[in-house]
Amino acid sequence: MLANHPVFSRQKYRAVGIKQTIYQGSGCIDKIPEILEAENWERVLIVAGPNVAKAGGTRKIEDMLKSAGIYYEIFSKIVPNPLQKDIEEVGIPMYRNMDADVMIAIGGGSTMDSAKGIAIVGESGMNIKEASEKCYDMSPFYPTPWKTYPIIAVPTTCGSGSEVIRNAVITEPDGHKMVPMHDCILPAYAVCDPDLLATLPAHVAAATVMDALVQAIESYFSLASNDFSEMMSLRAIEHIGPNIVQYYHNRAIAEHADAISKGCMYAGIAWNNAFVAQIHGSNHPITELLGISHGDACAILLPPFVEYNGAICKDKFWKVHNLMYPDQAVARCDFETGLLVQKLIRLNRDLNIMDGKTMADYGCTEEIIDKMMFGFNETLYTFPRTTSKVQLKNIYMEVMNGKYT
Repeated sequence: MLANHPVFSRQKYRAVGIKQTIYQGSGCIDKIPEILEAENWERVLIVAGPNVAKAGGTRKIEDMLKSAGIYYEIFSKIVPNPLQKDIEEVGIPMYRNMDADVMIAIGGGSTMDSAKGIAIVGESGMNIKEASEKCYDMSPFYPTPWKTYPIIAVPTTCGSGSEVIRNAVITEPDGHKMVPMHDCILPAYAVCDPDLLATLPAHVAAATVMDALVQAIESYFSLASNDFSEMMSLRAIEHIGPNIVQYYHNRAIAEHADAISKGCMYAGIAWNNAFVAQIHGSNHPITELLGISHGDACAILLPPFVEYNGAICKDKFWKVHNLMYPDQAVARCDFETGLLVQKLIRLNRDLNIMDGKTMADYGCTEEIIDKMMFGFNETLYTFPRTTSKVQLKNIYMEVMNGKYT
């Protein structure tokens, strides 16, 4: 399906840019009442996962809304890899019944994706899958013929970039993950406050920042990259690479949290303007069949695909290396891709990705890997190096057996 989408087709003139307003910096969450007043939005559906709500993660925004006289309700029936059923049976009716003007999505990728599921349906009279398929039939950059619902995105994790991305991932009843993709679900506002990243558990911080780093690197070596996306990719890598380990060990240090916040934002913008290569073209089955988190799946696939693409992308990986490790920069003539591969393996160890376990430790077998091959698109033009199912299986097998652990 993705291969037939206009975004994933070679285009002589492809739209790039940013269609939203972004605030970034310590305390920028305080801009929300001003945004609501400027837009004349008076009824708000807060979208937040149950853990965020229980931990008081919505309290400050609730207090702001109360002070401003804004009516609100909270939709929190959200699980990791959010369910189409929950969004359609709870979230969409809530938005309509309260006659909401806007959603404020507070949380990580699953929260943002849930809000986007509500937004894309809007007043179309369709379900999420139907609306998503209609969007696939049109340009992702042009307005839909039906009214969709606006979003103010407030990320509290690092990795998905969903606050600045036109994509979502929503789980259908059969377990398949659909990927709605259209500018109608790009949040109208993104409020990227690094103060909200200070209390993340260490393992969540590690996985989500690795998701952002992979977005930055993969969008850089994707054949759909362009001058604008590459600028964003490199800026993201420059912020994330030197700060990721320090942030993992102490999320409350403002300097590192701010760098990570900026890096994740830039990575999302790069992703929104470049799109997938092999890592995101092959990691969903790992989450679906093994229950490994998306960020962990990205992290364990990064070293092998850097190695695999090394002959094609050596110059790009040289730049990635020197931005990530400025104190260990090497001259172009001295760089070999294996140097970066080994440092990425070490980075996964330093971040305790998957607690040091392999896919085999999660129950992976060759038979499961054969199931992972279903749906892999060998012909996607964004891959810098042609990748067959046989080659992908070999990479899966090496990862399963601990070659890159």
